[in-house]
Amino acid sequence: MTDAPLHAAPDSPYRRLPKVELHCHVEGTARPSTVAELAAKHGIPLGVETPEDLYSYANLPDFLAAFGTVCSAFVDLDDFHRMAYEATEDAALAGIRYREMFISPGFHLDRGVRFDTVWDGIVAGLREAEEDHGVRTRLILDVDKPKGLGPALAILEVARNLDRDLLLGIGGDSNEIGVDHEQFAPLVREAHNLGFKTCFHCGEEGPAENIATMVAAGVDRIDHGTRLLDLPELVARVVDEQIPLTSCPTSNVELEVAPTLEAHPFAAQLEAGALVTLNSDDPAFFRFDLADEFERVATANGFDFETMVAIRDNAIEAAWLDETDKAALRAELSV
Repeated sequence: MTDAPLHAAPDSPYRRLPKVELHCHVEGTARPSTVAELAAKHGIPLGVETPEDLYSYANLPDFLAAFGTVCSAFVDLDDFHRMAYEATEDAALAGIRYREMFISPGFHLDRGVRFDTVWDGIVAGLREAEEDHGVRTRLILDVDKPKGLGPALAILEVARNLDRDLLLGIGGDSNEIGVDHEQFAPLVREAHNLGFKTCFHCGEEGPAENIATMVAAGVDRIDHGTRLLDLPELVARVVDEQIPLTSCPTSNVELEVAPTLEAHPFAAQLEAGALVTLNSDDPAFFRFDLADEFERVATANGFDFETMVAIRDNAIEAAWLDETDKAALRAELSV
C-alpha cells in the first residue's frame, strides 16, 4: 500500500491546484450529517446506528445498495437543492473550478419522487452555489444499465426538454455483470441525434469487451475503463482517437476493482498514450475529494507536480466544452 497521506493538507499544492472533474455522482457527494438530518425530517429509517455506517461496503453491488439507502433521504425539492449546493461547496474546497456531474434519476423515480423535483432542486442548488463558490457545474443524466434499453430511452425522452446549457450528455452506470452493452447502441445514436454527448461506465467490474462494445457504439467518453489494457487492439483505437477515460483509482481500490493504487492501471494507460483523467467518483462514500486523489496518485506513482498538472489538463481537453471555452478554461486555470 502507498504511504501517501489519507488527505491532502490545506497547503498541499494539489489542493491549491485549480482542477476539472468529469466523473462525480451528485448523490455520491451527500454528507452523512445531511443524510441523517433529512432522514429524520422525513421519518425514513436508515437501518444503521450512525449515518457514517452507511458508507461501508465490500464491493460494487454492496456499494450500490448503500447508495440507494443514502438516496432515500432526499425527497423534496429543498433536499435536492441542498445536495447540489453542498456538493459544490465541497468541490470548491477541493480546488475544483469546473465539473461535469452525474445525476442518477432511477434511484429517485423508483421511490416515487417526481423527476422535476430532482432536476429543479439540483439545478437551483448548482446555480446558487456557482454564485457563492465560483464552481461551474454542468450535468450528465445517467441511465440505469441493468433496467435495459426501454427505460434508458424513456430517460432520453425526458432529457430532450431540459435546459441544454446545463445538461450536456447522457451516461450509463450501475452494474456491468450480466448486462448486454450492445443493446445501448440505439441510445447512443439517438442521444447524438438530439445533440447530447455520451459516456458509459464500463470496464470497471466488467471486462474490456464492454469498453470495446461502447467504443463501437460511438460513445464520446469511457467512465472508469479500468480493464482497457486487456485488449491491445482496443488500446490502439482509444489512443489513436483520443477517446477520454474518466479514471477513479481510489474508488476502484475501495471497491476491490484494483488491489492498490500502485497496481492500478492508471499510470500504464497514461504511458500508453491514452487521454486519462483523474476523478473522485463518489467522494462522500470514499471519504476523500479530488485534491486527495491527486495527492495519492502522485505519491503512488512517483509523479512530479508538472506531471499532475498535465493530467489536470487532460480533463480540460476531455471536457464537453467547445474550443473557445476550453481555451478560456486553460487560461483561467494556468499555474
